[in-house]
Amino acid sequence: MENQNSSLDIMKKLKKLVAGAADIGGTNTRVGIINQEGGVIRVARFKTPVDGQPEDIPKIIGEKFSELTSDEYQLAGIGVAVAGPVDLKSGILNHPPNIPFDAVPVVSILKEETGYPVHLINDCQAAVLGEVLVGGAQGFNHVVYITISTGIGGGVFTGGRIIRGRGGNAAEIGHFPVDNTFSFPCTCGYNGHWEGYASGRAIPTFYQKWCSRNKIPVHGNEKTPEILERIFRKEEKDHDFRDALAKINGRGLSAVIVAYDPECIIIDGTVIRKYPELLKDAIAYTDRYLKLPKFLISPLNGDAPLIGAGMVVFHPDIS
Repeated sequence: MENQNSSLDIMKKLKKLVAGAADIGGTNTRVGIINQEGGVIRVARFKTPVDGQPEDIPKIIGEKFSELTSDEYQLAGIGVAVAGPVDLKSGILNHPPNIPFDAVPVVSILKEETGYPVHLINDCQAAVLGEVLVGGAQGFNHVVYITISTGIGGGVFTGGRIIRGRGGNAAEIGHFPVDNTFSFPCTCGYNGHWEGYASGRAIPTFYQKWCSRNKIPVHGNEKTPEILERIFRKEEKDHDFRDALAKINGRGLSAVIVAYDPECIIIDGTVIRKYPELLKDAIAYTDRYLKLPKFLISPLNGDAPLIGAGMVVFHPDIS
């Protein structure tokens, strides 16, 4: 029996140490295996189950880990990135605006399903960790990660650590106030927030209201890609809306800079990756109270939250 145990110990040592990682979104969830260098070894995607019970989400994630792991790998733990808000003490996703459940018990169910330690983290906080360790922000000590996609979110790394806040929800930059002319309602229920104007979800409403205010005919019930494609073709009647959108994004960036004084702001998200001109426009309207940081587009192709979730397992001291 002693020899058998010794053989098992040797086999464990020969296995490659990896982390499990999950990125839970309102539409899709990704589950991956991440090595210690931040490489994505395997990944599975599935539609986030929102028609059943909240427990279904972590249960399916646990099933996916069983499918993705093999005898050559040893899981060190699991990191789970979520859009928030999170409750770290309870290990739950708490009243998420993009998932129709009051609470999703991520940590307890996933521990029960897999037997591994589980680390819960806001997705943008995970993303900034991924960028600092293996992405475009390597070598910088004070970094803000911003995603502009369906919503707008942020994560901050400074002084060798991620800023978590008292409950794990620090740097919710999408809810910085940027306007009181239109005072659009945000998904959080309050008005005038950056996400309520310049996110992929909000741009069509902003465009329609702006056209109405300026007595410009609206081009029908258009979605964000159609609107942005046209304004970047420089059609004269839409040029002023491009300017209005740039001012909103400039105010958001200005608030980020004075709040965190970063060396580097790294931008990600489906909207900004497809339309990088938005960043150039916004920088032109960024207030110069503090020195402008370096601006970068993420090189991780949207994988920063997933990679960062895995890296939390290997670097709990800085996350």
